[in-house]
Amino acid sequence: MSALRKSESHGRIGEAVTYAKCWMNGIPAYHTGGLRSNFAGSDLIVETGDSRLKLWIQVKTGAPAHKDSVYLTQCAGDEDLHGEKFAADFVVFVNLDARKAQSHSHDGALNFEHLSFYVVPRADANRLYHDVVTNLAAKPKRDGGRRKLGNMAVHVPQEQMLEFRDAWQRIEAARLRT
Repeated sequence: MSALRKSESHGRIGEAVTYAKCWMNGIPAYHTGGLRSNFAGSDLIVETGDSRLKLWIQVKTGAPAHKDSVYLTQCAGDEDLHGEKFAADFVVFVNLDARKAQSHSHDGALNFEHLSFYVVPRADANRLYHDVVTNLAAKPKRDGGRRKLGNMAVHVPQEQMLEFRDAWQRIEAARLRT
């Protein structure tokens, strides 16, 4: 079996620990598995009081580039300047400790203490993401040219994410309202 790329293994780790954290917080969640294309980019489905209605969770995992920032995701390009990036009801941004993520030492030493969780409703996630991407696009390069947004890592200052840190109660409240 070939070694997993960091981006693939980090994403799988993020999904698995988000699944676990949902259950640890009393939120009945299930993996979408191979059915992702049918669930608006969602990685997890959450049961609600109405068996016909579900909540969708998208998980984005990465390591922040700076100590006081939160990694959101990679920018796809100029198309991210228009419309919504996220379609799920909630986006859980899982940030890995940068040293662990860079060393890629997932030999059993990676655990919850190396992870930070930001539980963000879709509207807030799209607003935060759009604000950062718009500012990046407007900031000229040193040579005066325009920045290319494709594959650019998008980060927000940590203070903008404090209200979302470990905010699992947001999913539970939405689940109970539905």
